[in-house]
Amino acid sequence: MYVIGLSGGIGSGKTVVSDHFASLGVSVVDTDVIARVIVEPGQPALVKLVEEFGDEILEPNGELSRGTLRKIAFASANNKAKLDSITHPAIRLETIRQIEQSESDYCLVVVPLLTADSPFSKFMQRIVIVTADKEVKINRVKKRSGLSREEVLSIMSTQLHDDDRLKFADDVIENNSSLEHVYSAVEKLHVQYSELAQTT
Repeated sequence: MYVIGLSGGIGSGKTVVSDHFASLGVSVVDTDVIARVIVEPGQPALVKLVEEFGDEILEPNGELSRGTLRKIAFASANNKAKLDSITHPAIRLETIRQIEQSESDYCLVVVPLLTADSPFSKFMQRIVIVTADKEVKINRVKKRSGLSREEVLSIMSTQLHDDDRLKFADDVIENNSSLEHVYSAVEKLHVQYSELAQTT
C-alpha cells in the first residue's frame, strides 16, 4: 500500500485537507481518532493504563478520565514515558491494521505530531505538510475552541515549528486563504499520488 503522511500544527487546517482527500475516495487513517479508540472500555491499552496508574484514572462508568490521566502523566517525565510506552505501540498497530484494510489506490495517514524520526514516517512514501501563518492559526483555534490567545500560544509552543516540519516535507499545502484554494491543492496532489501509487 502506498502511504502518504499528513501533518501540520494546531490550526493549520489538517482536517479540511484530510476530509477533502476522503471525499475523493481516499482511505484516511487518523491517529487522533485511533488514540481515542484504543483507550475505550475493554481495550487492552486501557487495561494496561489502569494496571500502571490505578483505578483513579477511570470515571464511575468505566471510561477513561482523560483529565485525570493527563495530570498524572504530565506530573513527571517518568509517568509520561510510561503512558507513551503503552499507548504509542497500540496506536501504531491499529494504524497499520487500518492501512492494510485500505481499498483506495493510496492511503492517507494523519499524524498531527509527526516528526522526522517518528516511527510512523518509516512506512510513509511521501509526507505532505499543511501550513498557515501564525496569526491565521491562532484565530482559527480561538474561534473553534474558545481558548484565549495565551492558551493557544502555549499549545503551539509545545509543537514542532513549521520550519522544522518543512525540512522533512515532500509536499506542502499552504492554507491561508479560501477553501477553494485548499481543495485545488488537494486535487492536484490526489492526481499525483494516484499516479505514484500505480507506478511504484
